[in-house]
Amino acid sequence: MQERVKVFTFLSGHGETVVEPPHEDHINRWLAMAKGRLVHVSQSESVRAGAGHHVTVCIWYVPEAPPDQAPSE
Repeated sequence: MQERVKVFTFLSGHGETVVEPPHEDHINRWLAMAKGRLVHVSQSESVRAGAGHHVTVCIWYVPEAPPDQAPSE
């Protein structure tokens, strides 16, 4: 299997969205480093009682480099 997944999770107690910096900037920096083909992107959101708004973004991709050389954070 050549596909890899990168998972970004964010938690905000104030209704902050994933498109607001620094979240968007963090994802864009990772995408700029990731060499390969984008396969699929998903986003899920939930409210955690007493903890805030939880957002998860998953990016599935096929890296150009071997998996042990794929970009990390």
